[in-house]
Amino acid sequence: MKKLILILSCVLALSAFKEEKAQTQAKPVIRIGVTLPLTGGFAETGLSAKEAVIMAFEKWQSENTKYDYELFIEDDASQPQKAALNAQNFINTKNVSAIISLFGIVDRPIDEIANRNKVISLSCSYGKMNVPEYGANNCIQNKTVAETLIPKLRKEAIKKIALVMANTNASLTVGDYFADLLPKEGFKVVAYEKYNMDTRDMRMSILNMEAKNPDYYLTFATRPLTDIFVKQLRETTGKNNVASFGSFTEMDPSLFYLIEGLWTIDTTAGTDEFESEFTTKTNHKLKGCSANSYDNLDMLIWAFENTPVENGKPIPDNMDVVKTIKNIKNWKGATGLISFHDGVASPKAKLKMYQNGKWETIEE
Repeated sequence: MKKLILILSCVLALSAFKEEKAQTQAKPVIRIGVTLPLTGGFAETGLSAKEAVIMAFEKWQSENTKYDYELFIEDDASQPQKAALNAQNFINTKNVSAIISLFGIVDRPIDEIANRNKVISLSCSYGKMNVPEYGANNCIQNKTVAETLIPKLRKEAIKKIALVMANTNASLTVGDYFADLLPKEGFKVVAYEKYNMDTRDMRMSILNMEAKNPDYYLTFATRPLTDIFVKQLRETTGKNNVASFGSFTEMDPSLFYLIEGLWTIDTTAGTDEFESEFTTKTNHKLKGCSANSYDNLDMLIWAFENTPVENGKPIPDNMDVVKTIKNIKNWKGATGLISFHDGVASPKAKLKMYQNGKWETIEE
């Protein structure tokens, strides 16, 4: 039975695997890099995604695969510069065939570097509908979010909306989409505020938005902006009429009391079955992009195993593997049924509410 080799960052000693690896040298090796926010504000999310990736990797240990696989996991602290350095290191020193990442704040530079080097780039990035030639994206997208959001707004009789976004490409992709869509659906966007990542005092802008009498605020911003906005909205107006495009679940858990009884679009995207298996096996909470990252590695290895090899080459060409992934339809994965369209897979969006100390799915 062939074994797979797992390399976590730079701390896992390879000596333990030398004998085993020597026994499998006859099989070609496919190397995969994974860059995640293992430290910093999104460490909990990154560590959850790491566990999910390892779960998917270990699943293939019981299979008699055609190739050996090596997995390199590095920390990017959700910083584009670190992610870019990781990508360059993966490509130049590890000779990887593919890189897996999460969140739009880092995946754009990774896409660019990977595509330039004809390396596969798989991401979990909300608001990203355009992927490079060697890229694919598996994450809830604006269209599926709108299919859940619009009926909820109508049910709650919400008519006037203030959009609150981070001033980043990923966040504005979401904000711009809904700033355009909501008026077409009969809603009035009374404000569209964009905060730089270093903003810490939002009180004046909140008062300016409040003067326009929004029924509700809709926000999508990475930490700490969501935390600050929700807290200062309550302090400034005494209100908590705010919902999120998924960013509530990524807030500092110590501030969850601020969003008790509030709803959010669920971008965690794991099936109930996968969430139960994941928490049992890893003792980690399923966070945003964890299930997607599981599926990305699972589909990637499957694609290498099932893509024909050109004459004279030891492994399939990366472009052929990307085409195999982009042709996947109705894949039964950790996020549900997955189908790619133009290189993007978008699981169905759900609604969640934080109540009684936990996140619960809202059945509308």
